[in-house]
Amino acid sequence: MRCQLGRVTEKMSLAKPSLRHLVKLLSAVLLGALIGVNGVAFIQVWAMTHFVESGERTARPEQLDMLDKLTVILSGVIIPRPQNQRTPADLSLAYETHHFASPNATPLEAWYIPGNDALPLMVLFHGYAASKASLLSAAQVLHELGLATLLVDFYGSGGSSGTGTTIGMKEASDVVATVDYIRRKWPNRKVVLYGISMGGAAVLRAVGTGKINPDAVIVEATFDRLLNAGKSRFRAMGLPLSPFAALLIFWGSMQTGSNLFLHNPADYARSVNCPTLILHGEKDERTTLDQARAIARAMGQNARFVSFAGVPHMPIVEARSVQWTREVRDFLHGVF
Repeated sequence: MRCQLGRVTEKMSLAKPSLRHLVKLLSAVLLGALIGVNGVAFIQVWAMTHFVESGERTARPEQLDMLDKLTVILSGVIIPRPQNQRTPADLSLAYETHHFASPNATPLEAWYIPGNDALPLMVLFHGYAASKASLLSAAQVLHELGLATLLVDFYGSGGSSGTGTTIGMKEASDVVATVDYIRRKWPNRKVVLYGISMGGAAVLRAVGTGKINPDAVIVEATFDRLLNAGKSRFRAMGLPLSPFAALLIFWGSMQTGSNLFLHNPADYARSVNCPTLILHGEKDERTTLDQARAIARAMGQNARFVSFAGVPHMPIVEARSVQWTREVRDFLHGVF
C-alpha cells in the first residue's frame, strides 16, 4: 500500500513541472503573438503614411490574390511619392503656379486656373496618396461653369515639399494656410472649399475647428471616422481583421504624435456652419454611404446630401459628369 501511494505521489510531482512548463510555453506563445501583431501593425502604418521615392505602387486591395494580401499584411504597402503627371495645359487650360508657406511644409504648390472674378473661387484638395493633378477633371468642369479654381498639393505630394501623409489630420493646416494665402492674394473674394476623400476630411477639420470661415464647402467620398475607414480597408481585402484597425490607429497616433482616434469628420461637421454639399457614390466600399450620411446628420440643416448610383470610390465627376455638374451648379446658385 505504501509502495502504491509512493508511486502516485511521484507521478503527481512529475506532472507539476510539466504543467508549469506548459503554462510558460503558452505565455511565451501569446507574448510572441502580441509582439508580432503589434509589429505588423507598426509596419503597416509606417508604409501607409510614408511615401517611397520610387517603385511600383501596390495594387488596390480588391485586385490582390490571397498570397499578395498576405505579403502586404506582413510587409506593408508600397506607395511612391505622388507626382503630377499632368498639368492644366494638357486640358488646354491657362494656369499660374503659386507657392506659399504652410506649417507642415515650405512651400506648398498650387495651380490657379482663372475664371470670372465675380464668381466664387473654388479651392480643390486631393485625396490620399494623390496629387492636385487628380483634380483636373473637376477643375475643367468648374472652368466651363465660369469659375476660377485653385488646385492645391498637400505637403508630401506633387509640387509641395515634404513626404508622407497623416490622412487629413495635419493636412488641415495646409487648408488653413491656403485660405490665409487667398485672403491676402484675392481679398474679398468668395471662397468655396472642395475636398475629395482625405481632402474632404482635412477641409472639415480645418473648418470645424474654427480656424477658417469659407463661404461654402463641398466634400466628396469622405469617411466619417478614421477608425471606420481602417475597417473598410480590411473589408475591401476580404479579410476578417477589422479589430486590427484599432491597432493601426493606435500606432498611427504614436508615429504622428496626434490622437487619430479623434480624427473624425463627423465630429468636425457639428461645428461647420456654412452651406455644405455632400457627394457620395452608392457603391463606395472605402467610405460607405452610411459614413457619408453620418456626416450629413451631424451637420444638420446646413448640409445637402446627394448620392450617385453605381459609383465606387473615385472622382464622381469622372463617372457621372452630367449629374455631378448639375448638383454642384445648383448648389452654388442656391448659395450665391
